[in-house]
Amino acid sequence: MKEDFLHYLWQFRKFDNLNLRTTQKEVITILKTGDYLGFSGPDFFNAHIKIGSQKWAGNVEIHLKSSDWYLHNHETDVAYDNVILHVVWEHDTEIFRENNTEIPVLVLKDYVTSEVVSNYQSLMTSKSWIFCEKQILEIDDFTFKNWQERLFLSV
Repeated sequence: MKEDFLHYLWQFRKFDNLNLRTTQKEVITILKTGDYLGFSGPDFFNAHIKIGSQKWAGNVEIHLKSSDWYLHNHETDVAYDNVILHVVWEHDTEIFRENNTEIPVLVLKDYVTSEVVSNYQSLMTSKSWIFCEKQILEIDDFTFKNWQERLFLSV
């Protein structure tokens, strides 16, 4: 499992959005996932999230484990003071900002289907030069022909 996969899941909402809860059992509603930054600082900028009855706007940080927050020294970096949600695959410790306020945590693995994870793992362990070559046979003829036409017309 790689953090980039978690970024993909979050950005494109490839998980059950309906029953999200923090580790503290508060209901989470994602209004906007935010914009992926891809450089130093929090991973997603200007997310809009409702936690319980409170609406938040701020940044989202994503890690494989919640303890990575401390491994990366985010608790001492002011760039992370406006993180409104910490999205992790595995929750192994509570997370606090520099001012000692707790950051809500969403454990993403609780909301991702095994099919999505299985597809990711098969693509990542593929030994071929085209990662999805074995799945090409699963595409219906109409979709495949439509794709070929779009390739031809876009050239």
